[in-house]
Amino acid sequence: MTVLVVGVPDGEQLELLRSGIQRNPHFQVVSHAHDPAVALAHARVLLPDITVMSLPAGLDSIESDPEVLRVFRGVRGLDPPSGVVLRTPAAQVPRAVSGLVVEGAVHIVREGDFDALMRALRTIGLRRASCDPDEMP
Repeated sequence: MTVLVVGVPDGEQLELLRSGIQRNPHFQVVSHAHDPAVALAHARVLLPDITVMSLPAGLDSIESDPEVLRVFRGVRGLDPPSGVVLRTPAAQVPRAVSGLVVEGAVHIVREGDFDALMRALRTIGLRRASCDPDEMP
């Protein structure tokens, strides 16, 4: 499964995330972008199976950040739609994020919970492998 990482700046955190994902031979990080416009451009060209999006700290509602919402809708609107893992650093999941969850296709994990991230990636991967339709709500 191909993975696009969005919202993590270049540096140690990105390398830890990338190497952690790629420890599983079924997942390959094909690109990353911190800038939303670049992320969407990469997604349109690469058509990643999964997009891992790190949400900014202090985000109260995904709808309050038009760039985050645009990237989310953009990757979910691809054909086929990218599965999405939303990584949140918040102690509480931002409002309006849980309403975006599509069973098996969109997951929310806390930053630093690598086990939850890998479970989400595997769930999306199994859904893709079974050719289960992944419709946007």
